Amino acid sequence: MLTVKSLCVDAHETRLLDDINFNLGSGECLCIIGESGSGKTTLLKSLQGMMPMAEGSIHHGLSDDGVEHIYQPGQNYLGLPGVSWVMQNPTAALNPHQRVGDAILEGLYSARLSKSEQQTRLRSALQEVELSEELITRKPPQLSLGQAQRVCIARALISRPNMIIFDEPLSALDAVVQKQIARVIDDIRQAHGLSYLFVTHDLGFARAYADQILLLRNGKMEACQRADDFFANPASAYGAELIDAAAILGALEQPAELSEEIPRLEAGQ
Repeated sequence: MLTVKSLCVDAHETRLLDDINFNLGSGECLCIIGESGSGKTTLLKSLQGMMPMAEGSIHHGLSDDGVEHIYQPGQNYLGLPGVSWVMQNPTAALNPHQRVGDAILEGLYSARLSKSEQQTRLRSALQEVELSEELITRKPPQLSLGQAQRVCIARALISRPNMIIFDEPLSALDAVVQKQIARVIDDIRQAHGLSYLFVTHDLGFARAYADQILLLRNGKMEACQRADDFFANPASAYGAELIDAAAILGALEQPAELSEEIPRLEAGQ
């Protein structure tokens, strides 16, 4: 479980996040939503120790050692144990001169595994994200955006984390590929019981896949509710406005039966 209590983040005497609280259980998906500049990415960076907290605490019990790790202001750390990260732009996240196989194996940088074990993990990760082993010798410029994002997901998965943080992983993709990769992401969570923190502007995705919704606005928490409750009875007027706007645009349509509507890619596509 990941518990955030009264988290505040400051920068240059400006409060960027103020009194953020939530609990993420094992196997749950918590979607963080809000307009640009609301503090979503700042929250992710703070959780990973990339931006120091001014107040509050982070209680992390999703690591392999079974021990709850508590992080408070003044502590220096980089990365929560057992947690991987998938960024928004796969092109920026991958070294254009590095082969795909080596890029994925970077996810094992702290693991002490034999070369044989590493290759077994690599093949398994490729299979999980539905990529052909033929791609391991290619370099990122030779991939489509969808393939590149699958590589990033495989890199996050290869270390066998307990939790993955996703920062807008679908926003750079076209609609069809978004749905394909959304299904892959959810399949992985269901198969391994992973916990997800998922930043998104897509309320349709949040409605379809989230267990909880955390709504941020101007660095403050507008709502933190179970997803069904949020969409049925949002705790803030701002949340209701977002839902109404998304409904008018048809953006709340859930991608039901994705396995039938959106075909699985053949290996290497």
